[in-house]
Amino acid sequence: MNKRRIACGVIGFVGLALLAGCNGGGKEAARVSFAYVVEKEKGLPPGMNTIAIVPAKVGPTTDPKWSEMCVTVVQSLINESRGKLGTPVTVTERRDAKAVFDEGDLKAAGMATGKGGNTQLVGAEGLLLSNINVKEETHTGKQRTISGLDISAFGGRHYGGGGGGVQTSEVETVTRNLTVQTEFKLVDAATGKVWEYYSPHTFQATDRTKASPLFGSSQTEAALTPKDRIIGALVEQGAREFVSVLMPCRVEVDTEVRASNNASCAEGVRQLRAENYREAVSAFQSALSENPNDHRAAFGAGIASEALGNGEQALNFYKQACAAQNDPEYMEARDRMKAYAGRIRKGS
Repeated sequence: MNKRRIACGVIGFVGLALLAGCNGGGKEAARVSFAYVVEKEKGLPPGMNTIAIVPAKVGPTTDPKWSEMCVTVVQSLINESRGKLGTPVTVTERRDAKAVFDEGDLKAAGMATGKGGNTQLVGAEGLLLSNINVKEETHTGKQRTISGLDISAFGGRHYGGGGGGVQTSEVETVTRNLTVQTEFKLVDAATGKVWEYYSPHTFQATDRTKASPLFGSSQTEAALTPKDRIIGALVEQGAREFVSVLMPCRVEVDTEVRASNNASCAEGVRQLRAENYREAVSAFQSALSENPNDHRAAFGAGIASEALGNGEQALNFYKQACAAQNDPEYMEARDRMKAYAGRIRKGS
């Protein structure tokens, strides 16, 4: 038998076996996107119609740019609530306060005429203060991959035995853990009284490279998702939870759900693709009745329930998924529902 044919056959078989083992599930997958509105939890104090967002304080390990970016995120959330959800509140800028004061000093000194615009800041009844701390940890690990095939013993009539076999080697992988801690409070500008305090909340994300099991190569940090994108999402998560205490907020969900090897779970994913969320929940529940530890089915049921606006049911499914599999995406969904489960606006 031809040595090349033997080698290709062995490599193909081993490669397919490895890929099947890494997948750990069926072939069905669905990209699911939806949005809903969460109702305010407390609301703004009476008479507070204008809020000034003060640049965030940042921790010693945090890039100063996140001070301004935090202001942008919070301002965008408040403006969205005002423009799309009717919240009677206005944001007054404070980032350009120094330039405004400098211009006022020039006018007072007779060095500027004052023509062409007003240099006064709009007064604010409330001050929104915040702290942002970002911590990054990167670890290098090892992963074994097929690196070659020894076909020395596959020649002649004895191609099935001898010392030939699959050669493997270790390649480097990278895991990056990002932790963002956010703290917010809304203060009455006149009295200094804190109206709402959002104690430090920690949000985490883990990103890792993964080499191919067949002739894989070492991976570097360049293969990871850009960390600013992840940090921005975590900052927005914390800001949205705080702002939603004060006013209605819109929440967007975009995720992928993959099926396990269970036929009912695969059917649930197909129903998700068709946006038949009730049918999807039913199919995922059938899969869970056969195997309560089917974390893919539990996560899919949570997503379908959340899309239907059934937050409490979604939370229960997410908890079930987390108990079966320690997955960052499952934990993020669980924490999202912990914050919003009882406040999803019906019909949104």
